[in-house]
Amino acid sequence: MTPPEQPLALAAQDMPATSQHYRSLFDQHPDAVASFDTRGNFVSLNPAAERLLGYSANELIGTAYFSLIAASHQQVVFDNFLLALSGTCSTYDMRGHVKSGAAILLQVTNLPIMIDGVAVGIYGIAKDITREAAAAELQRVTNERFSNVARVTTDTIWEWDFGSDTIWWSDGMQSQFGYHADDIAPDSTFWTSCIHPDDVERVVTGIHAVIDGSSNDWSDTYRFRRHDTSYAFVADRGLVIRDTAQRPVRMVGGISDVSAQHESVRLLDRLNRALRMLSAGNQMLIRAGSEQELLDNICQIAHTIGGYRMAWVGYAGDDAQSRIFPVAHAGIGFDLLNSITVSWSADMPTGQGPSGQAIRSGQPVVMENVGQDARFSAWWSHVEAMQFSTVISLPLRDATKTFGIVTLYSDEVRSVPPEEMTLLCELADNLAFGIENRRVQEERRRLQITVEKVAAAVSSTSTRKAAQFFEQLTRNMVDAVDASAGFIARLDPGTAGSAWTVAAIIGSDIHPNFACPLEVRACAQLLAHGECVMEDELAGSFPGPSTFLIDGMRSCVGLRLDRADGQAIGMLFVLFQERLERRDHTCSTLRIFGARASAELERQSADLRLRDQAALLDLATDAIIVRDMQGMVTFWNHGAQRLYGWSSDEAQGPAMLSRSHAETLELQEPMARVVQDGAWRGELLQRRQDGGAVAVEARWTLIRGDDGAPLSILAIETDITQRKSAASEIEHMAFYDRLTDLPNRLLLRDRLQHALDANERSGRMGALLCINLDNFKHLNDTLGHDMGDLLLQLVAVRLSYCLRASDTVARLGGDEFVILLADLGELPGETASGAKLVAEKILDAFTDPFQLGTDEPCTTPSIGITLFSTAADSIDELLRRADLAMYQAKSAGRNTMRFFDPDMQAAVSARIVLETELRSALRLGQFLLHYQPQVDAAGQPTGAEALVRWNHPQRGMVPPFAFIPLAEETGLIIELGSWVLETACRELAGWATDPALAGLNLAVNVSARQFRRSGFVDEVLAILQRTGANPRRLKLELTESLLIDDVEQTILTMSQLKVQGVGFSLDDFGIGYSSLSYLKRLPLDQLKIDQSFVRDILTDPNDEAIAGTIVALGNSLGLSVIAEGVETLEQKIRLTALGCFSFQGYYFSRPVPAAAFIAFVQNPVPAGQ
Repeated sequence: MTPPEQPLALAAQDMPATSQHYRSLFDQHPDAVASFDTRGNFVSLNPAAERLLGYSANELIGTAYFSLIAASHQQVVFDNFLLALSGTCSTYDMRGHVKSGAAILLQVTNLPIMIDGVAVGIYGIAKDITREAAAAELQRVTNERFSNVARVTTDTIWEWDFGSDTIWWSDGMQSQFGYHADDIAPDSTFWTSCIHPDDVERVVTGIHAVIDGSSNDWSDTYRFRRHDTSYAFVADRGLVIRDTAQRPVRMVGGISDVSAQHESVRLLDRLNRALRMLSAGNQMLIRAGSEQELLDNICQIAHTIGGYRMAWVGYAGDDAQSRIFPVAHAGIGFDLLNSITVSWSADMPTGQGPSGQAIRSGQPVVMENVGQDARFSAWWSHVEAMQFSTVISLPLRDATKTFGIVTLYSDEVRSVPPEEMTLLCELADNLAFGIENRRVQEERRRLQITVEKVAAAVSSTSTRKAAQFFEQLTRNMVDAVDASAGFIARLDPGTAGSAWTVAAIIGSDIHPNFACPLEVRACAQLLAHGECVMEDELAGSFPGPSTFLIDGMRSCVGLRLDRADGQAIGMLFVLFQERLERRDHTCSTLRIFGARASAELERQSADLRLRDQAALLDLATDAIIVRDMQGMVTFWNHGAQRLYGWSSDEAQGPAMLSRSHAETLELQEPMARVVQDGAWRGELLQRRQDGGAVAVEARWTLIRGDDGAPLSILAIETDITQRKSAASEIEHMAFYDRLTDLPNRLLLRDRLQHALDANERSGRMGALLCINLDNFKHLNDTLGHDMGDLLLQLVAVRLSYCLRASDTVARLGGDEFVILLADLGELPGETASGAKLVAEKILDAFTDPFQLGTDEPCTTPSIGITLFSTAADSIDELLRRADLAMYQAKSAGRNTMRFFDPDMQAAVSARIVLETELRSALRLGQFLLHYQPQVDAAGQPTGAEALVRWNHPQRGMVPPFAFIPLAEETGLIIELGSWVLETACRELAGWATDPALAGLNLAVNVSARQFRRSGFVDEVLAILQRTGANPRRLKLELTESLLIDDVEQTILTMSQLKVQGVGFSLDDFGIGYSSLSYLKRLPLDQLKIDQSFVRDILTDPNDEAIAGTIVALGNSLGLSVIAEGVETLEQKIRLTALGCFSFQGYYFSRPVPAAAFIAFVQNPVPAGQ
């Protein structure tokens, strides 16, 4: 039998000469090609096969093909080998190894070699797919990992393919937001449709800025609509995937629902604002003088500190409509309050709102969305215009009733959590206490003034003649009850049915006496009942002439004057221009004046009648006491008995003075003052009958006899024990932290000021320590706010244990504490050592965990320390230094201390001051433009460059290098740049109206941040349209550094302005890293040679060569060239020789105001000549 390999060899020998062409194809084939006999032995192989396997042809010919195959793939290879021998082609993958022993994966195609229909061998064509297989496996693993991550993560994972505009969403879209796969459109419009309308423009603009820019990372927070139409607050992050040409291909990212965290932050912010409102309100309770001042300030606090859109206080009226009358307001809506009616009646539509409900129920009322609440329908027409959403009404209550409300309006729909409501109710309760306290004090003040006026009136009229007596008594009577007019009349026994006035007063003027007919209603009622009170019906019912009813007199009070036997002898009346509010007080006071008038009319019984009427003083709630000059009590009213405990009989006699005063020596000064000045006022600590102490406010008035000698002392004494106690409590609330009972910021500042003043006197030093807990926020969030509050209380205790009795530890808020160490030493080293010792003691105290119920968390402090010496050190500055040092401790790894670094503070302070002043300068219009001429070779002006200057009110003209970098860094350059551009364009438009200036160009510098800002093109075009400036006369100067970043976008922006006529100049050319490849693509008009090359052009060959190169480059690109910084004629000549024919610099003119520039254009004489 013929061996299997022999026919294959014979077949090769029998090939005609032309088969050499096929041999060439075999050898030059790029894939590995080999032939095998029917036993699987190599017969031939091409060079590509030799390179792939690492063997030469001689090494493999005659050897078995199967020796190179991995054991796991030999069966596959054998099966396909047999298939080829049967005459069938096949392709399969096989794993083998090369000469070096390395594994290899091949894609093999077997082709049978047929002779006379019989397979005599096989051609094998192999391609190395090792790398492709590895890449495919990696992609498979990556896809599987991505799919697993997407399934288990709580976030919503997404992938956006830009080519097809399709977005794949993970299952988080259903678990987080309720969307099923069928609910989601495949393209990006579904995503944008779910973004809140107020957020969508910002979010879409931001993500496309990243996609179209050079950055790959994008993140944003926004409101995302759930399937149930509610909105979640989400944090979205994405990464742009780009191809090798840096074109965006796709984007992957994830959405996290941070609604809970966002709401927690908002709740904490509202609680902090409510706390600040409460603290500021407590301080105002102490500081405010009148009730109105208190109400106005509370409303202002709610508006400015609480952030409420409107706040107002209203009092419940007792009119027919039960209206609520606004008495104080802050924020918007003042006209609204005056134009609407608010009631507290349950039967009226205007009484269904939160204010009316709060007064009726005495409980706080919240309407979360008044625009949709039918109870607020009476005011719906005003809701949208005022942008009101949530309304909170807080009742103002005294001991018996609800007398008013505080109503707050918010512009957001929200609920009010119990913690916030507790603080708001405490604010309202404190306000109600302050109102009631001031009203009590005002009533006592009025009573005291009235009694003093009565005493003064009795004393001043006792020695006057009859006419003068009644005129003065009537004047005093009108003044004592705050009336507008009054008179006293005597019944004339000789004339039936009439009386005649003995004195009449209107305002401060004496009115002629007149007859009073007794038949009129007022007189008839007075004579029948002894008193008469009338309101709103005086015309025709009052006994006086029409001249007494002018200026809208609305009410009157009359009193019959009787003799001792009860026989009527006269009458008196007082009139008011408003409704009578204090009827009992007015009648009681008039009785005293009536007694004096009756006494004078009756003359012979004047003293007896006055003493009888003095019993009316028992109506006063205050103690009213009369002592003679030896201290003997001669009058002791019921108020004195209630206050001190002794009855009138027990109080008589000289011993009363020593019994009611703990220290009689304390009375010597008041007694001397009242004798000397006629009156004394002050506070005394008295003793009650039961031995208890009582604090009183005393008002003493000296009463003189007919001969002018001191007769007795009238004492009015008011119990202020509760008021002082309440004031003390309010003072404690104002100066101590509510949570830890440590001193707060106000008290710390006060003690720090005392320490500074003491150091000024003693020459000693102290230290201030700012302490912040390192991980408090995490503990507060994980353990809960109640445990967080307890932790702060325990921290306060530990800090206190580390200090001396003379030291102060204060809590400023949150987890920030400050320690004041006074009197540590005379030298800085000694003081620093003492402060360091205390700081180390504090660090040691925090090594043990804190016991919070079942939890034992650990926290550490970061401590900043600053030393202080004299009062020259500002309190605010010291606190800033300690705070800065504390942040240095944080940066150093936490749980450590750092002393203040003055150099750092100086830099920070200077920067802060400059930034603040810079912001103010923009607001106050302190910037102005100067114009530096640009001229041609003949010295004729061709235009100018607009240069900004800062006219500082204290520093004078500030150069640009001192503020432009800071403006760039803080972003203020955008607002400043817009102002410069618009101001320059207005000037350019003005030039167009003057033939001498119309042909000039104006160059304006544009910063990188301003140029890169989206909408820059629209802004420039809008300014040109507003100002009417010719765009073809405007030239924007750009720097090289601006052009390097994102060249394509730069070209697009420039081109959009270029087609409108705006020109461009490349500023400071030659100092950057310009590339000719993009420079020639930019739509530039001009290159500007930087002044650094012009300065030494006469002495430095390199600078001259660079300047010449720039000129040549400009000529080759078809651009004009201008040199800046030309200061001498020689520089101009040299530049002209290099081919530069446009110039700018001090040789021609400094930057000057607009008027001076126009003068230069009219007479262009170089400044250097």
